[in-house]
Amino acid sequence: MIGRIVSDRYEVMKYLGGGMSSVYLARDIILDREVVVKLIKVDHHNREKSKARFQREVESTIHLAHPNIVSVLDVDESEEYHLLVTEVVHGPTLKEFIRDNHPVEIAEAIRISEMTLRGMRHAHNAGIIHRDIKPQNILMNEAQQIKITDFGIAKALSDTKMTETNQVMGSVQYISPEQAKGQKTDERTDIYSFGIVLYELLTGTLPFDGETPVSVALKHISEPFPDISSERQIPGDLANIVYRCTRKDPYDRYRQVDDLLRDLNDFKEGRPIGKVPVREDREKTVETAAVSAAPAEADDEAPPGRKKRRGLLWLIPLFLVMAALVAAGFMMWQSNRTAEVPDMQEMTMEEAGPLLEENALVQGDVTEVYSSTIESGRIIETTPAPGSEAERGTAVDFTVSMGEEPYVMEDFTGEQYNGVRSAVDAIGFSSVEIDEIYDDSEAGTIISQSIAAGDEVHPEEEALRLVISQGLETVEIQDYMGQPYETAERELTSQGFNVEMIQEAYSTDVESGHVISQDPSYGNFVPGSTIRFIVSLGEEPRDEKQFAKEVTIPYESEPDAEEAPAKEGSGDAPEEEDGEEDPPEAKTVEIFIEDKEHSIDEMFQTLEITEDTEYTLNLIIQEGETAAYRIERDGETVREEQIPYE
Repeated sequence: MIGRIVSDRYEVMKYLGGGMSSVYLARDIILDREVVVKLIKVDHHNREKSKARFQREVESTIHLAHPNIVSVLDVDESEEYHLLVTEVVHGPTLKEFIRDNHPVEIAEAIRISEMTLRGMRHAHNAGIIHRDIKPQNILMNEAQQIKITDFGIAKALSDTKMTETNQVMGSVQYISPEQAKGQKTDERTDIYSFGIVLYELLTGTLPFDGETPVSVALKHISEPFPDISSERQIPGDLANIVYRCTRKDPYDRYRQVDDLLRDLNDFKEGRPIGKVPVREDREKTVETAAVSAAPAEADDEAPPGRKKRRGLLWLIPLFLVMAALVAAGFMMWQSNRTAEVPDMQEMTMEEAGPLLEENALVQGDVTEVYSSTIESGRIIETTPAPGSEAERGTAVDFTVSMGEEPYVMEDFTGEQYNGVRSAVDAIGFSSVEIDEIYDDSEAGTIISQSIAAGDEVHPEEEALRLVISQGLETVEIQDYMGQPYETAERELTSQGFNVEMIQEAYSTDVESGHVISQDPSYGNFVPGSTIRFIVSLGEEPRDEKQFAKEVTIPYESEPDAEEAPAKEGSGDAPEEEDGEEDPPEAKTVEIFIEDKEHSIDEMFQTLEITEDTEYTLNLIIQEGETAAYRIERDGETVREEQIPYE
C-alpha cells in the first residue's frame, strides 16, 4: 500500500495502525499537505447497503467544525475500500498520555475533560452521536489541546464483519449497558463512555476487566460500579460526577453534556454539587422499608413474658396523634417565621425579584464571575442555597454569570506564522483568515492582526484575520538561451535586474552574440538580483597558416615545344631604324586568389607588365582546406595552381 495513490490524490506514505480500519499517513498531492487516510474494507456481500450506511453516517461529520474535533476533509469509496480523510494531529492518544503520566493531576484531568466534553457537545448539537468514546479516539496535539476523532465511524461500521479481537476489547471496556444489550442509544451513551474515560484519567485503571469481551460487557450490564476511592483518594463531589455519568440506567445519568459541564465547573470553582437521587437509590429505599416492616407481623410469636403488656398498646395511636398535632402546630408557627429559598438558578436578576418578594426575602450582594457553562446575566448560585429554610427578611446573596471568560489577545506580529500556527488554532477562533502581501519582512512573518493585542474577545464568536509577508515582490524572468544577448540585457535591465556577461565562448550550436546559458535560468526573483550570462563567439576557428608563393608572370606566351626558335638575322626580326628600339607594349595582368579571406571569383589585384615579372602571393590556408590562385594576362590564363594545407 505504501507509495500507492488512492482516490486519485492521496499518496500513501506510512502505516500508522489498524483495527476496524487501516490508518495511513498520506500526502494530498493536489494541496501538498499531510493527511490521515483511513481505509475500511467494503462489505461485498451487502455492498449497496454498506455504501449507503457509510455515506449517511460519515459524510455528515464533514460539517463538524470545532477545535476539539478532528476535521474530516474528504469521504470517498473505491471497489475495495470506504475512504475517510482527516487532518493530521501530531501527538499521542489520550490512552498513551494516561499510560505515561498517571496518576494525572486532578486539575489536568478536569482540563482534558472540559475540552473533550465541548467537542462532544458540538457533535451532539449537530445530531451526531459518537458511540465509541474512548482514550484511543481522543488525540492530544503538540499544544496539549484535545481533539476527538472518528465521529460516526462506530455506527457506520456496525454492519461490517471486521471483528479484530484487540479492537473489540478496546471498545467494550468503555461500552454503555444499552449498547451491550443492543438497545437504543443517544447522547447519554457517549456520557457513559466519557465517565469511564474520566475514571481512567483519575485512577490509571479501568473499572471493569475480563478475559473476553463478552465477560466485560456483562459486567457493564450487571455489576455495580467500583468505588473510585479504592484506587485513589479524590474529592467526593468529583467521584459523584463519575458515578452519575456511569449509572446503568440512562435516565439516571446526565441528560446532556451541558449539565455535566456545569457540575465540573462548579467543582472546579469550589461550589458544592448537589447529590441527585437516582433510580437505584429509590429502589434500595423501597426494599429497606419493606424489610423494616416485616418484624411487626410476627407479634403473635413474642415471648410469653411480653404478652402482658399488650393491653397498653392502645395508647400508642393516641401518643402518635398527639405528637402529630404538636409537630403540626410547631410547623405552622415556624412557617410564619421562615420561608424556603426558591431555586433561581439560571434566572436573570429581574426574573428572581418577584420570587424573593413572594417568599418575603430580600436581595443581598450580587457577585459577578465568569462561567463557561452558565449564560451571561444568569444566576449561578444563591446563598442560602435553594430549598433551605431562611427567616423572612433574610438577604439572599447572588452569584451571577458574566459568561465565558474572554481571551486576552496575544501579540503575534513579528512571529513566523508556521511557528505559532498551532497556538493560534488552539485558541479556537471561529475562523482564521490569511492575507498575504509583499513586504520587506522575511517570508512567513505575521505583519498585522485584525484583533489588537490586549483586546478581550470570545474566540468562538470572532474571526481572526492575519496579514502575512510573502517577502519582497518578485518578477518572473524567462530563459534567454539561444536569443541575442542584447535583447536579454535590454529587457532585464528595464525590469530592474543587474545583467552581467561573465564569459564569451565558442559554440558550434549557438550563433555568435547569442546566449549560451544564464544563471539563474528562469523563475521568480527579486529586482536588483544579478543575472549572469555566457555569450557565444560563434564556431571556434580552425588552425591556419600563411603561405608565400613566388611566381613568375611571363610577359610573352611561352613557345610551343614543337615550334623552332627564331634564328638570328632572320628576316622576321624587326628592322631597327636609326639604331633605336621601340619600348615594349604594356600588358594587363589580373590576379585571382582563393584562401581563407579571398574568393577566386573576385579579382584580387591588377598589374601592368612590360616584361617577365616576379610576384609573391601571400595566402592564408585553414586546416583541411586548399588555397588556389589564377593569373590572367590580357584575358588569357598564364598561371594557376592549387596549394593544399600541409
